[in-house]
Amino acid sequence: MRPKEIQEKLGIDADRIKLFKREDIFFPENPPSGNRSTDYTETDFENLRLLVVLTKSGLTCSDIRKLQDGEWNLKEAAVARIQSIDAEIARKRNSLALLSELLDDKAEFETFDTEHYWNAITKKEASGEKFIDIEDMYGYRPVSLIRIFQCPYCGEEYEVDLEDYLYDQSSDERENGMGPDIVYSFNSENSYECPKCGKVIHIDGWIREYPVGAYDSEDINLGVWEE
Repeated sequence: MRPKEIQEKLGIDADRIKLFKREDIFFPENPPSGNRSTDYTETDFENLRLLVVLTKSGLTCSDIRKLQDGEWNLKEAAVARIQSIDAEIARKRNSLALLSELLDDKAEFETFDTEHYWNAITKKEASGEKFIDIEDMYGYRPVSLIRIFQCPYCGEEYEVDLEDYLYDQSSDERENGMGPDIVYSFNSENSYECPKCGKVIHIDGWIREYPVGAYDSEDINLGVWEE
């Protein structure tokens, strides 16, 4: 099955499959080679379908990895996730109550009584209650690593998914509260051929994501492969 076909059958996009690969819980039987994209098998389809079901139930990729490695059984994973979801629901209930209080008090942004609500939150948190925080509101979705290049030999333009040549993903946690600074480094070495002329093309460089989920900068080099 071609990538688009399996995505349509499962009702997911390419980024979902990339996430499963990156989290080391999905390994296609026929991975991409050269300029050939992944050729998904029926086994791949069933494995992905299982992952979709488990993630929709609330299990994380980390939970699934523990299942695959035999560290947990399904009951242990389910119990742990139920506890986590219950805690999340409790946080949302507290935030919902706070929002309702803001409405009841007819609070206005321009005259907001920060001290009052700060003290109310601090008191509840001191007693063990929690509220929604920023990490609950913004899910992680990496920047696209797909780029369009022009062959230095024949001039043909083509789309390349640089994740296929990713060899390092470094993360440096910043102190400014904006989360990790992530750099994706890639190098195709001699494994990519122009789909038109068949010449080996060398692609290397990096793409920076900062803050999480936002494109920042890149340095990509494209040239003739030299032994």
